Amino acid sequence: MNDEVLHAYLQHHWAGSSAGVALFERVGRSHSDAAVASAVRQLATEVDEDREVLRQIILATGANPSSVAATTGRAAELVGRLKPNGRLVRRSPLSDLLEIEALRDAVAGKRAGWQLLLAAGDVRMNPEQLEELIRRADDQLARLEALHLRVGRTLIGA
Repeated sequence: MNDEVLHAYLQHHWAGSSAGVALFERVGRSHSDAAVASAVRQLATEVDEDREVLRQIILATGANPSSVAATTGRAAELVGRLKPNGRLVRRSPLSDLLEIEALRDAVAGKRAGWQLLLAAGDVRMNPEQLEELIRRADDQLARLEALHLRVGRTLIGA
């Protein structure tokens, strides 16, 4: 990967991580199940830590994290709240479930980014650190899957 492409790729992930952190924080505040909200808040802390590692990687490659990308990512998270659920003021009962699914998608995207960076073999990136980030993402995905099933069973029944 040449540096121009790499930097653009990292900026896209920076924007996504900014949106992801905002989404995790919001779901951690608004989820109707207190235990799920608590688990999501813990995940939000981890996702924010992963975002800091991404910032360090961006700097190590000679770029700077884009404040425009971060702002765009957070704005995209806000726009993502607008959904065709027929409820303009109140939350839909499905919001809790769909938000957990969005969190799973965010972590899966983050994991894919770590995998590609590891496969690229750029000497400016620590492969052990990237492998650890992939393991962390796998653990986060497993916890989100359990939360997804818990919320889904409550809403849909099992």
